[in-house]
Amino acid sequence: MRTLTRLQSALALTTLLALPAYAEGVSGQVSLMSNYVWRGISESNGNPALQGSVTASGPVGLYARAFLTTLDYRGAHERADFTGGIRDMTPSGLGFNAGATAYRFDVSSLNFEETFLRLRFGPLSAGVYHDWQHGNTYLEAGYRVRLGSGFGLMLHAGHTSGDTVASYDDYGVGFTKSWHSFSAGVFVTAIDHHVISGLHGTQVALVLTKAW
Repeated sequence: MRTLTRLQSALALTTLLALPAYAEGVSGQVSLMSNYVWRGISESNGNPALQGSVTASGPVGLYARAFLTTLDYRGAHERADFTGGIRDMTPSGLGFNAGATAYRFDVSSLNFEETFLRLRFGPLSAGVYHDWQHGNTYLEAGYRVRLGSGFGLMLHAGHTSGDTVASYDDYGVGFTKSWHSFSAGVFVTAIDHHVISGLHGTQVALVLTKAW
């Protein structure tokens, strides 16, 4: 399992470093939010967070992404994610996204890696994420639709389980408004029971994003 974990991390980091030389496009975004909620749990302890990401897209659907966020979670104050993968759309309209992500905290004991597969068909999406080293899995399903005039609706459900995490379900709804390269949204998330003291219950986040 440790060998597989190293391979996952190497895939994400190597792809990130190598792909820009072959990139067909580079995009990014910066977000400011009142609360950073990840898989139903506030990783900013209910406080504001600042995030940024850069994505390089290459040939045949290859891509690499670097993401950085501030947080307040189990003694950590920063997290950087490095993702490498491949994504495409089939002739039938089914989109897929498969790859690996290395999560790096400023508290190294929190570091972990995941492989993932996400599918999308029209407004519906589903995904599975697995941490092979710790035996943890996250399943998610979503619905996203445009309401017109730049407004959008998002519905989300997820399930966490594994050997080193508590099993729980999370549910969320979000409303967004986009104009030009900006977007704003309000998101409400709840989980089915207390998971981590002080980080449980219903979470509300206001988000403002600038894309480029």
